[in-house]
Amino acid sequence: GAPGTKKASAAECCEACAKHAADPKHAKRPCVSWVFCQVYPQCWSLDTGNWHGFGECWLKWQSDPKNPLYGQRGKFTEEFRRHNWRAHMTGRQPDGSPRNLTVPTHVPWTGGVLGAKVDLSVQWETGLNGMRSSKGDSTVLWRAWESREQNLARGVKAESMGK
Repeated sequence: GAPGTKKASAAECCEACAKHAADPKHAKRPCVSWVFCQVYPQCWSLDTGNWHGFGECWLKWQSDPKNPLYGQRGKFTEEFRRHNWRAHMTGRQPDGSPRNLTVPTHVPWTGGVLGAKVDLSVQWETGLNGMRSSKGDSTVLWRAWESREQNLARGVKAESMGK
């Protein structure tokens, strides 16, 4: 991603991705997807060592945009919420105040993939081991800190890991 990019809206974040993709400087790794923190003052995330504020816009390149990678989608299961409840209950906010952020009911980020068609009637849920759609599709969560072999052994689909 392109950390440090701040935008006022998801639309502006999407436009920044499209502009990046159109720039010949980025021809080898153009932006094909984006993620935007839409919750004020901050978005909850699993990377507990970081603070993600409203307006963060991550521009991403993915090797296979027809099979985009998603970290989390839709509603968090109660099991997921209980397991990760204390993830952001320690540490400090940027202003020095104590951190006290519990897991929300839904993923606080929004995003998109350039050129993708989305069926808005499909609902997603993120659990401890993956995501499941209202149409019965499921995905085992890819873990960046694990090797390709470890991810495959846990049931992650090869197309879900990129190349």
